[in-house]
Amino acid sequence: MKNKKNSELNFLYMENNVTENTKKKDNKTKKIKNKKRAEEKSAQDNDDFFNFDNEIVIGVTKIPDPTTNTKQKKSKPKKVNKKQKKEKTKKEQKNNKKVTKKNEIKTNKKSKIMKGILKWTILLIALFMAIIFFLMSPLFNIVQIQVLGNEKISKETIISLSKIQIGENIFKTSSTKIRKNIKENAYIDEVETKRSLPNIIILNIKERKVTFMLEYASSYAYINNQGYILEITKEQKEVPIITGYTTPEENIEVGKRLCSEDLERLQKVLQIVESANGNGIANLINRINIQDKQNYTLTMEEGKKTVYLGDASNLSSRIPYLKAILIGEEGIEGEIFVNGDLNKQNAFFRKKE
Repeated sequence: MKNKKNSELNFLYMENNVTENTKKKDNKTKKIKNKKRAEEKSAQDNDDFFNFDNEIVIGVTKIPDPTTNTKQKKSKPKKVNKKQKKEKTKKEQKNNKKVTKKNEIKTNKKSKIMKGILKWTILLIALFMAIIFFLMSPLFNIVQIQVLGNEKISKETIISLSKIQIGENIFKTSSTKIRKNIKENAYIDEVETKRSLPNIIILNIKERKVTFMLEYASSYAYINNQGYILEITKEQKEVPIITGYTTPEENIEVGKRLCSEDLERLQKVLQIVESANGNGIANLINRINIQDKQNYTLTMEEGKKTVYLGDASNLSSRIPYLKAILIGEEGIEGEIFVNGDLNKQNAFFRKKE
């Protein structure tokens, strides 16, 4: 019994489903039919409207469609644009040809310039190498060294100092090195070197001259008017001896100079000697004491006199007074005072008792 009931219930359920599906299908078909009918009506309504494009009406001008006009207008200039484009392309081609020609001309010019530069550089290098080869030839080997202007220093000493070798190429010698080597000798003041081509070197020498001496231990140190120490020897020269200097003994070496204080006083000494030489009495001066720069003292051994010059100012007045006293008191030992103010006090002589 239960099975029968279940089968009946299933049958009823299936029937309900079938009826529902059929209903849905009927509704869909109705909707489709209604759409078709509406479309047919709209088509009929459109057919009822007057079509100006298809129908001809007398007395009514046909209004042109703007879309068709634009198409027509656009279609015409297309032919013109093609011509213009052809002309433009021709012009562009011409311009391109001109540009390429210009570029070719420029590149040709550059290549010519570069070739010219290379040629000239090669020629210059070749010429330079040829000159060097020529200058390094045995033609320019030194065969003679001439020395001019030397008095104290011998030619052989100067050549040995220069370190120039016979047979050496004349262009390999350095003028600066030659001057430096020769000036190692304190007597050499200046050196001028010349090349007399093809194979002679000329050395022009300017020497320093001994103008004063310093008493140094049991010897003498020769100095020139610039305060350079030229030589230390026991031989006494016939030049004034300077005493009272302040340069330390350890600094008295050949090639060195006096200290700055002594160099300043040396300038006064040079003025004294120059003025005395102008009055013809310089050869009478044997010693000059520079210890007191306010009172330079001269010793004249032959005349047996000591002279006090003061600070060595107004030498143009003091030295003539000194000369007059020397002449008046010749042969008499004593002291001469010309160190005062000559405008207020005259120079005088005091005899030694």
